[in-house]
Amino acid sequence: MGVGGWLRKSTDRFLSRFEDPLEQFELARRRQLDLLGDLEHRLLLVQPGSDEEANLLKAKGDLQGRISEFQGIIARLKASQSAGASASAADRLEEEMQRLAEDARRWG
Repeated sequence: MGVGGWLRKSTDRFLSRFEDPLEQFELARRRQLDLLGDLEHRLLLVQPGSDEEANLLKAKGDLQGRISEFQGIIARLKASQSAGASASAADRLEEEMQRLAEDARRWG
């Protein structure tokens, strides 16, 4: 990795500390909902009973699970913000955000 790549990575990491986790999770949830809409549209176009339909249905179930997970995280974030979140709760959420970001990278 060159100096430019290292600097860009360090800057991104530094700036990400100032981002609002709630905003990030809501954005991620919206992206997942957009993907779900695209997937449902593709389901309308495939041959019923085909392997492609089975794969799309499995992906739809996985995506709905992830959306539910994001909604749960968002609800916990909103509750913790209204109650005055502690530093340890923020650390747990940051770890969970990193885990979900890794999942999102695997999904595309």
